[in-house]
Amino acid sequence: MQLIEALATDRARRVTTKYGERTVIDAVRRDNGEKVTVWRGGDDEYSQKHVIRNARLTLTLDNKGKYSLVEDPNLVSLGQPLPVEPVPVKPVYDHKIAQNSEKTSDSDQSLLNPDKKREIASYISQMKDLYGYCLQQSESLGLQGEDRRTVATTLYLSAQKKFSL
Repeated sequence: MQLIEALATDRARRVTTKYGERTVIDAVRRDNGEKVTVWRGGDDEYSQKHVIRNARLTLTLDNKGKYSLVEDPNLVSLGQPLPVEPVPVKPVYDHKIAQNSEKTSDSDQSLLNPDKKREIASYISQMKDLYGYCLQQSESLGLQGEDRRTVATTLYLSAQKKFSL
């Protein structure tokens, strides 16, 4: 049995065969460029969720020439909530903060002046518009659900970095 690195050429798809419903993954081996097909059971949620165009895959090749997908445990836990464990927090006491908080009251005005508040509101509005545009672009790629949101977020962060927004 060999481990082989490959790239998915498209999303995993479900097909109906004379043997019932199956999931098909088309990929290209990274070592020699050979196109390969991986057949999996029809109820394969892993492939439907995690195999997208250009996804890096690890395949096995058995002695009969059959390819199988090796599921990445990191992808399976992606998006799952972390186990709830109490996190010990060391209390921090800053003498200056304590003195200042005694001097201020709830009736004090905000530390931000109206011009600064308008500037912040304008920036947030621009970023909202940019993210909306990124969502539209990811939708134009035919992506849906979590894939659409992930690509939109990547585009958004890339634009912010490139243009120092």
